[in-house]
Amino acid sequence: MLQQVIGSSGYQRCINYIWRGWLMQDDNKPAHFVPYKEKMNTSYWAHFHPDRMRIPKYQNLVQVFFSIIYLVFYTMAINSINPTGDLDVVEGLLYIFTLGFVCDEVAKLVKVGRFYLGFWNIFNSTLYALLTASFITRMIALTHPVGADSRISYNILSYNLLAFTAPMFWLRLMLYLDTYRFFGAMLVVVKTMMKESVIFIVLLGFVCVGFLQAFVGLDQVDDDITETSLIIKGMIAGVLQSPDFDAFDKFSPPFGVILYYIFEFIIAVVLLNILIGGPSRLSFPALVRLTMNSSSL
Repeated sequence: MLQQVIGSSGYQRCINYIWRGWLMQDDNKPAHFVPYKEKMNTSYWAHFHPDRMRIPKYQNLVQVFFSIIYLVFYTMAINSINPTGDLDVVEGLLYIFTLGFVCDEVAKLVKVGRFYLGFWNIFNSTLYALLTASFITRMIALTHPVGADSRISYNILSYNLLAFTAPMFWLRLMLYLDTYRFFGAMLVVVKTMMKESVIFIVLLGFVCVGFLQAFVGLDQVDDDITETSLIIKGMIAGVLQSPDFDAFDKFSPPFGVILYYIFEFIIAVVLLNILIGGPSRLSFPALVRLTMNSSSL
């Protein structure tokens, strides 16, 4: 039933009209939408109205614009490191933008409440928290004398935190680019595949715990904690498809290396099922339903 409603021409026309601003909120009754009277006017200045900045299309374009400017400031800041720890103009603008985004998130959370929280809100909050930690560390560095080891160490830590957020800056653009057909459809597909793969990830966890207990039991040489650390690192490398068979030769040979071969085979089978099982559940009607909103915009 929901698929029929979303796919109906009237529903799609309504969403398209709201997106383009042909239906606008009434100033007196925000819950009501009224037709935009100048929709058919071909004059540019007739559409250049402050109220039209409220429509989703223009809001999204403004958010994309400021997100790109934000990314440019970050790129300039991370590529112009100040050894003395002083803040330059670009870094100042970067942190001012961060403060603005934090205030915007807090204001929306206060107005909407806990229902505002979602994946992208938590993602952005994590990014802003790391940038805030970088700024605080930089301020701590400025309290120490120039050339002191403590100032240099705090300055390095600040830039490390700043560099650590680089992938999050680029992924943040996906929040606003998902309104375009290509990005929106791909994000929906990836999100659905991850949800469908949860059962395989749980199975992978049970497999890893079982083999970890087996390897620890085979390690009868001594109680050195480094052996357990070696086992965990080797298993993580195996899950990431970079196995180290030589490291397990000393675990009660030949049982350790044989068990590691079995572990690698099972891991490969589980990961292959994650790759195949997730997309296979995305039937064509389901994919059309999931991407309907993105393709209509």
